[in-house]
Amino acid sequence: MFSQQPAWHLLAVLAAAPLCLSCSTTPHAPRRALSGSQSQFNQSCGAACAAPVNASTGEFLAPAATRAGQVLDKAIQVAEAAHGLNTLERALSGAELDLVEATLQDCAAQAHADVNAAYQQREGGSRFENGKFPNDAECKKVIGLDAVGNEVSLAQELGRLKHAVAFACLKARLPPDLRENFTVEPRYKPDPDVNGVVLTNKGLDTLHPDFVVHGTRNATDVQCVYELKFPCLSAHKLDPRKSPGVEAQLDAYQRLTKRCPVAIISPTGLFQHGIL
Repeated sequence: MFSQQPAWHLLAVLAAAPLCLSCSTTPHAPRRALSGSQSQFNQSCGAACAAPVNASTGEFLAPAATRAGQVLDKAIQVAEAAHGLNTLERALSGAELDLVEATLQDCAAQAHADVNAAYQQREGGSRFENGKFPNDAECKKVIGLDAVGNEVSLAQELGRLKHAVAFACLKARLPPDLRENFTVEPRYKPDPDVNGVVLTNKGLDTLHPDFVVHGTRNATDVQCVYELKFPCLSAHKLDPRKSPGVEAQLDAYQRLTKRCPVAIISPTGLFQHGIL
């Protein structure tokens, strides 16, 4: 059985200092959404329109109020409710997406550097022959077994830790007004009844992307999908799309949205995928 003690110890080392304090804003080319950035919502005012109320105070109208006054107040209320929905339930703008992508790139680069450094310092001194990064032989080295007996390589363990650190960085750095427009590691399954997907906790034939931008408080209204990759082998470092199985993975994720090309975020930059 693979002991998790080294991972916990490494995370403790990383937690001892603030995450991503040295993250810098990396200039990058804005990435346009492929269609309108505004979500479409078919909502009604529901119970809020069931009885006439004063739009400014929220109190029920007095029995003596005229029918015309009731209709006017209800119209004002409906207009304000619709405005509130437009404010609360929306997709991110192009500028906001640029900010999210820049933060994703910063956090990926910082997590990559921090975890490698912490791994080296875990038992003192340099642990990598190359210095700051493992070479191919070190990446392939089996360091233990997982809970079901599968071999775990150093590349897999470092990747798992880098994902955890990057996610913590994202949650800390993205502005509060955007936090209801993204979800870390959601899991989706197809739902023929709605010709789309629903969220699930487990199961076969599900999709489990790393980071999803979506309509406010609605993770099934997918706007853009991002996958974090931390290549260890030299052959995959420049373009992680060349790693085995990645193209098929991105093709599957692209089915979640036609509004934005799925993208890989790695320490070396952003790599867009195509639209099906």
